[in-house]
Amino acid sequence: MIDRTRIPEDRDLSIDFARAFCLPVVVLLHALQMGIGGDPLRAFNALDGFEPLAWATWPLMIMPVFFICGGFASITQWRRLRGHGETGAHYLRVRAVRLVQPVVAVTAAVAAVLGAMLAAGADPVFVQSFAVRLAEPLWFIPVYLICTALVPAMSWLHRHAPWPSYLGLAAGAVAVDVLSRGFGLPLGALNWIFVWLFAQQLGFGLRDGWFARRPRLVLVALAAAAYGVIVVLVAAFGYSHDMLDNLNPPSVAILALALGQACLFALLQPAIRRLVERRGVLAAVFLFGVYGMVIYLWHTFAMAIVTGVQLVFGLPFPPVLSPAWWGTRPLWVLAIAVVIAGCCLVVPRIEARWPAPAERRTPLAAVVVLTILAVVGVGVFLVLGYLPWPNGAVAWALVTASVVGLIVGGPGPRVRRERAGEVDRVEASVRGAGAP
Repeated sequence: MIDRTRIPEDRDLSIDFARAFCLPVVVLLHALQMGIGGDPLRAFNALDGFEPLAWATWPLMIMPVFFICGGFASITQWRRLRGHGETGAHYLRVRAVRLVQPVVAVTAAVAAVLGAMLAAGADPVFVQSFAVRLAEPLWFIPVYLICTALVPAMSWLHRHAPWPSYLGLAAGAVAVDVLSRGFGLPLGALNWIFVWLFAQQLGFGLRDGWFARRPRLVLVALAAAAYGVIVVLVAAFGYSHDMLDNLNPPSVAILALALGQACLFALLQPAIRRLVERRGVLAAVFLFGVYGMVIYLWHTFAMAIVTGVQLVFGLPFPPVLSPAWWGTRPLWVLAIAVVIAGCCLVVPRIEARWPAPAERRTPLAAVVVLTILAVVGVGVFLVLGYLPWPNGAVAWALVTASVVGLIVGGPGPRVRRERAGEVDRVEASVRGAGAP
C-alpha cells in the first residue's frame, strides 16, 4: 500500500485514477485492432470500418484524457521544481529521460521477436506488415514529449494570457483543418501539436480549479456544446463519425472531444476522489501507476510473442470479425495479459540498471537537441515500422544516443539538488518509473 505521507499535498489522486481507468481501455482496443489473416498472411486493422466500434469511440476514445491528465501532472511538477529553483532545462531533461528511456528496451525486444520470426522462415512481407502495426502505439511518445517540452512556455502563457492561449490553439487547429481538408495542403500533421497542446492546456485549467469553480449546469452545457460541435462536423463538414479516423492526424473533432471530456471529468471528479479513498481502488490505481509505462509500451511485445507462438504451433488465424474470430478474442486478450504481467515483473528490474541522470547543469539547447534526436528516432519506427533493416537499427541508435546524452548531462558542473531530488523521489514512488 502507498505510504500516504509520501504523497505530495498538491497531488490529486483522481488524476491517477483517470489514467488507471483509461490504460486498460487503450490496450484492449489495440489488441482488438490487431488483425492477422488472409492468404498469404498479413497484419492489418481488424476493426477498420466496423460500425459498432465507430459509434462506441464517442465515449471510448479516451486519448484526450491522457493529455488532460498529463497537463495537470506536468504543470504541477514544473511548478514544484521551479519552486526549488530548477530550470526548464532540468525539467525537460528529467521528463525526457522518463519517457524515452523505456523505449530503448522495448524496441530492442520487439525487433528481436520479429528477427526470430524471419529466421524461422516467416513470410517477410507478413512480418513487415506486422512490424508496422506493432510500431503504431509509439506515436504517443514523440507527441507527448513535444507537449512536455513546451510545458514551461505554455505554463507562462496560461498564467499571463489563458484565454488567448486556448483560443489561439483552437484557431490554429481550425486553420489546419481548413487548409488541409478544404484545400488539400499537406499541413494536417501540425494538429498533432495544436490539438494535443489544447488538451494539455485544459489540464492546466483543471489543475488551477477553473472547471471546479464553474456551476455544474455550466459544465453540462459546455460538454453538450462540445459534443454538439462534433455532430455538426460529422453531419455538415464530412468528418468521420469514427473518432479513431479523426485521430491520425487529430482534427478539430478531437479538440472538441477533449473539451467535452474535460467537463465530464470535472463533473465526476468529486465522486472519483471519494472512490479512490477505498483501499482496493487505491491499490489498483497505485499498481497501474507503477507499471503504467510497462503496460502501454510492452503490450506490443506481448502481441508479438503471442503471434509468434501461434505461428510456431501452427494455430489458425480465424477470418477477422467472424464468429470464430470473436470467439477466440478472450483467449487472445488473456494471453497478451499474461505476457504483460510477466513483463511487469521483469522489465522494471532491467530498467533499474540504467544509471540515474548525473546531477550536472545541462544547457537548454543541449537538452532540446537530445529531445529532438529521440523524436526523430521514434518517428523512424512510426514511419517504417521495426523493419526493414537497417532503418530499425538506425532508429534504435538515435533513441539510445538521446537517452545516454540526457543521462550523462553536462557539460556544466555538478550541482546539489537535495530538496528537488527528494521531490523527484516522491514523484517516482507514487507514479512509477517512467510513467508519463
